[in-house]
Amino acid sequence: MSQQVTTDQEPGIFLMSRDANISANVSFIPVQCTIFLSCLYSIIFVFSLPMNIVVLWAMWPQVITSLGVPVYAVSLLCAVLLEIITLPFGVAYMLGRLPLSSMSCLIISLIPTIAQRVAVTFVVWIFVVRYVAVVHPLGYGRLCKGWICSLTSISIWLLLICISLVQPMTSELKTEQCFPTYQVVTELALFDLITTFVFGLFPLVLLGTICILIFCALRNSPTVCIKQRRRINTLLLLVVFGFGFLCCPMNLVRAYQCILVLLGQPPNKVNNGFLLTYQLLFALSSLSVVLTPLFYAFSSSEVKKKLWELFAKNKPMDVPTNT
Repeated sequence: MSQQVTTDQEPGIFLMSRDANISANVSFIPVQCTIFLSCLYSIIFVFSLPMNIVVLWAMWPQVITSLGVPVYAVSLLCAVLLEIITLPFGVAYMLGRLPLSSMSCLIISLIPTIAQRVAVTFVVWIFVVRYVAVVHPLGYGRLCKGWICSLTSISIWLLLICISLVQPMTSELKTEQCFPTYQVVTELALFDLITTFVFGLFPLVLLGTICILIFCALRNSPTVCIKQRRRINTLLLLVVFGFGFLCCPMNLVRAYQCILVLLGQPPNKVNNGFLLTYQLLFALSSLSVVLTPLFYAFSSSEVKKKLWELFAKNKPMDVPTNT
């Protein structure tokens, strides 16, 4: 049973530590915020889980027949699905009821971090592949061979899992959480700052740069009509602005937190001061698990056709094929 401490702060709940019997943090989260975040996580889970599974099902035939971008898109959706699965644990975490063993807590705390980093990496990689398809069509054909797609996807997953294991394996925190709390310790502040830029801020720069390069290539392409060029440009801009809005605020605050610790600020003071902010920004970033399958459901004509056949009792719909 979690311990309770009387303070002059606004009433709230304790966040559960790896040991379900120990209160992990002296900071409080207001009850109103706790209820709001718990309801938000529950709603996101209810809508995103079936939506993501259905879109994965609709996209799977493309993986078998066309390879290339669909393989990476499925990997992206699998990362999103992995993050969705952790949302019920997030609700239990916010309510202070997460009775898990130490190893279970370690796994649960790693899954959101791994899933988000994998998703970000595949978004950037899909942009790179799209750029190659527009600028170097012959190179795109070689890049989309089955074994290359599979090897690339597996390598990305394994690499990011290994990188994400560095922090829990080297951290000496005695109050590690069952769910990400974004605590920074002095020994790992530089590592956290680097990973924040690599997986949070630098990808936005890459996406914007690749987006501009694709715009220029399409404008000079005689084989792409104006309507199709506008459609591609709109989809690319939606991804870039969506990424910047959902992911960058949390990473900006995270980078600022790491810099404060590196400049000598007490880690406990910095961590407690940003606890509520991170919970809110994490909830904002969680909206991506709903928007990602929605994006593919509306942007891919093949996926849209499969979904129509599913919900319209196999009545075919004439949808123009994207090129």
